[in-house]
Amino acid sequence: MKTPSFNLPEIPAAEQTPSVRQLLQIILQLQDYIRQLEAEISRLKTRNNPPESHSSQEGQLIVQLHARIKQLENEISHLKKRQPDKSSATDLQIPPTPPLQKTTPTVAEPLTKPPKKPRSPSHTAQIKRRVSTLSQPIVTVFSQGRSIPFIGLLILIVWLPLPYGSNHGWAWAVMEVWIFGLALLWVGQYLRGLHKLTPVFYKAIPILVIWVIWLIYITFQCTPLPYAWIQWLSPQAAEAYAFFNPTYITLLVDSHSTAVGLLKSLSYVLLFTLTLLVVNTRRRLRWVAWMLVFSGVSQAFYGSVMTLSGLEYGFFHEKVYYREVATGTFINRNHLAGYLVMCLSVGIGLLIAQLGDGKAPSTWRQRVVGLLDWLLSAKMRLRLFLVIMVIALVLTHSRMGNTAFFASLMIAGLLTLLLSKQANRATVILLVSLIVIDLFIVGAWFGVEKVAHRLEQTRFSTEKRDEVDIYSIPYWQDYFWTGSGLGSYYTTFPRYQGADVTGFWDHAHNDYLEFAAETGLIGAWLLGVALLLTLAVVLSALYRRRHVLNRGIAFGVLMAITALLIHSIVDFNLQIPANAATFMLILGLGWVVRYLPSANTRTHRKRQRPSRLVTSVSLSLMAGLIYLIYISASWGMANFYLIQANSHVIGKKNVEMEDLILIQASLYRALRFEPNNPDLLMLMGEIYDWRATKINASQGNRLLQHALEYFLKEAKQRPTNARTWINIAMTKHHLKQYDMQFFAALEHAASLAPWKHSVQKVVVDIGLTDWYRLPRKVQSLVIVTIERGMPVQAKPMQLIIKRNGREWVVCAYLQLSFCP
Repeated sequence: MKTPSFNLPEIPAAEQTPSVRQLLQIILQLQDYIRQLEAEISRLKTRNNPPESHSSQEGQLIVQLHARIKQLENEISHLKKRQPDKSSATDLQIPPTPPLQKTTPTVAEPLTKPPKKPRSPSHTAQIKRRVSTLSQPIVTVFSQGRSIPFIGLLILIVWLPLPYGSNHGWAWAVMEVWIFGLALLWVGQYLRGLHKLTPVFYKAIPILVIWVIWLIYITFQCTPLPYAWIQWLSPQAAEAYAFFNPTYITLLVDSHSTAVGLLKSLSYVLLFTLTLLVVNTRRRLRWVAWMLVFSGVSQAFYGSVMTLSGLEYGFFHEKVYYREVATGTFINRNHLAGYLVMCLSVGIGLLIAQLGDGKAPSTWRQRVVGLLDWLLSAKMRLRLFLVIMVIALVLTHSRMGNTAFFASLMIAGLLTLLLSKQANRATVILLVSLIVIDLFIVGAWFGVEKVAHRLEQTRFSTEKRDEVDIYSIPYWQDYFWTGSGLGSYYTTFPRYQGADVTGFWDHAHNDYLEFAAETGLIGAWLLGVALLLTLAVVLSALYRRRHVLNRGIAFGVLMAITALLIHSIVDFNLQIPANAATFMLILGLGWVVRYLPSANTRTHRKRQRPSRLVTSVSLSLMAGLIYLIYISASWGMANFYLIQANSHVIGKKNVEMEDLILIQASLYRALRFEPNNPDLLMLMGEIYDWRATKINASQGNRLLQHALEYFLKEAKQRPTNARTWINIAMTKHHLKQYDMQFFAALEHAASLAPWKHSVQKVVVDIGLTDWYRLPRKVQSLVIVTIERGMPVQAKPMQLIIKRNGREWVVCAYLQLSFCP
């Protein structure tokens, strides 16, 4: 017989009273005594004694064992009744273990079992008490919540793409609160000794330093500096704020959007760090990979069903854009394609990790058995999941999404075969089958020819993205070193937008140019170094690691990075929170597969109280995380009330005064949570302006004055938004306040969006109406605006000119068709 080994709980030295120490020592003596009895029984069995004597000798030993156990139980019961002894440990009297009695091999009568005594209530209570004692370690583990941060990470993976790719204010607020909360929980458990810094974390210090520098740099952008410094660091930003004669300004032209970007960056970096800390075993690594596959399959299945069935629903709402193509719960099909490619990459890595050694079966029977085993195995289930995701990827009809998938698969496969010292035939067959089956079989059934047709029809003459990229280069040159600030592209780009690019471009459709324009050369360099460093680590993992799971996930990380690098040339996947967060998680997995220890390092070690310095830093970090949770939650609530305000006018052709009052009430609540949000300020001003048109002149002027106050507050937050200056100019015009603010508003509007059709019409209308009140410089801007607008919107321009009776003024400067 073999005695099971017990892992005794380690009790901190501060909590070890003399009685507790005495109990532990008695238990240890009991274990040693049982081992001695086992050794004696084994020795007797090996001797050449008659078989009938064995039971007699073993019986005598067992009787001694029961007697000793009874004695120790009495000692334990006596100690439990005593109060904790405050004497020193040296005064403890430990009863000595009686020596084993030597037994002679004599033939004895067979042992007879004593009659069973009826179980008394006290005996039943004792059994329950022992069961409770045995289950206490399990209950303790769950009550301490060691795995809660990891479980929260797994649930977050599935949640991220659900609410429109987390690309709404309330959705990314949930993401931020979730990540900050997980980080807060982990730090709290670290202070309690439930966690420790992993070897992967220490190895990843170089990239963590880069991420910290990135956060410091974005924070520096948000910090007000003397105006003279800004004139030297970023002349264009200084020019944008010149109207307000500031003393201190930031390097940004949209401070609120950059603050939102800073919160997102903090959440991404913390997600990367949490991946290093909680994915500390291969089992957890496999869990994360499977959760990514599950999330991708869920999006693929939902998107495919919605498209093939004709229901066309997104996230609980009927789709408005991208109908008849798969979008999942995303708004844009290209973003679903980017997300699916990342999940497919990790899934293929899992499939590679499950490959065999590539040895071919020798007989037909082995082949049949192997085939049946493969059909019923987890490999087939995973292969089916990959097929579902490829079907959805084809149904998105995303040109670059499909191109990036197959190109990254070939590039990653080739690099893996070159770097791998253990590449076998099974790996080659798998990679080839993925391309052949997905491209020619799955694609033929689900419309790959439509994707190919879109690729064939792609021409530079019909594509606008390349022109947006061309116009974004001067934008970057004006903010070359420090950028205009994260999230400021959509308010700054209209100044550089050409006549051949129409519409509203909130992103550059090129992540490289957008990050360069918004963060400058410094920010782009930091992001590039972090990405290249991770690529080097992943390639090193493919070359050095031997475990199949590490190598498989390393392949998936390499493929995901390659695919996103290709797709980012023509799209903005990294501007979508779900895709950006998932990409940061996958980058973290790249470091995990390289430096995860080969052996399981999770041991039941004695808890150690952190030093005072570590405790101080941890408490400061927890305080900062609590503040970030408060800010993110507040801004999320503000966005919720903004959505509530918009809901009052959705589907209504005529907006009544009661609707405007309800909208205004919702906006007031939103501004209490986020008082400096320029979108809220602008909408509040427009509501006052609309209300002014529905009442008499005297009361209307009072409402217009309120509207002007909100518009000026918004202009201080983002001075490069042409719509803001248009609102100021129109409000001043209605108030008949023809001052420097009015002239500056017209000038800013005309120069910040020179080719925007709506801006052109308002500038020309107000300019011609108040022609004689304008200075010569502003009059010249109005004429230039008419000259720009006539080729693209001649009829609206002629109507405005005739309505104001200014044909002779315009014809004095321009030779147009209606001029004599």
